[in-house]
Amino acid sequence: MPQNWNQISVSQFLEIRSLSSEYGIFDYQIDVLCALTDSDISDYEELDIDDLGKLTRQLKWIESEPSRRYKNKLDKYVLKPYSKLSLGEFIDLEHYFSNNYLENFCHILALLYRRTSKNVYGDDIIEPYEYSPRDRLDWYLDYPITDVYGLIPEYLKYRENFTNTYTNLLVDVVTDDEVLEDADEIKEQKREQQRQKFAWESTIMALCNDDLSKFNDILNMPVVLVFNILGMKKTLDS
Repeated sequence: MPQNWNQISVSQFLEIRSLSSEYGIFDYQIDVLCALTDSDISDYEELDIDDLGKLTRQLKWIESEPSRRYKNKLDKYVLKPYSKLSLGEFIDLEHYFSNNYLENFCHILALLYRRTSKNVYGDDIIEPYEYSPRDRLDWYLDYPITDVYGLIPEYLKYRENFTNTYTNLLVDVVTDDEVLEDADEIKEQKREQQRQKFAWESTIMALCNDDLSKFNDILNMPVVLVFNILGMKKTLDS
């Protein structure tokens, strides 16, 4: 029986966090045991309440978070620093984190951990973002969760700092649960929601002066540089 998060793989962690006690605590505890030990339900369903209780009391640690540490290198895969993210990478990470980051956990790992090679000068260069993370979702499932989990709070911290720095350039989306009664306000809300739906595309098209041939060039620019340019344009236009 595992004793801590160090003995749990990414795959097991995601399975545990996906479990629910909706159908009863007894079934939930058995599901957790199965996930932790890679066992079948039949191995535990004959247990009486007392025996099950003894086992589950050993597993109180799963109610806590894994370690917030992470490794900068996993075998041949190297972590790309957040400070060097491109606009395209930042946009994809925003999508993954906005739509339940645990469900997108392997997408996030596949985006951030890259292969490297040497350039003609012998320096390490990081693999360009010319692949789909969807093609690499099973690459990281067997690593210990404690090797990578810390990337989540680290990115959330980076995102908070980034948002605070560029707060005037990041427009909040009107929430769907906001109740409006005035007809004009409702129309404006719908228009704002439509604008937000294509906010990134509109921003990129504005930066490349509606020249689609430059679209990918903008996506590959450092995200910090892009937002500095946006800030400059906003200042000059005001």
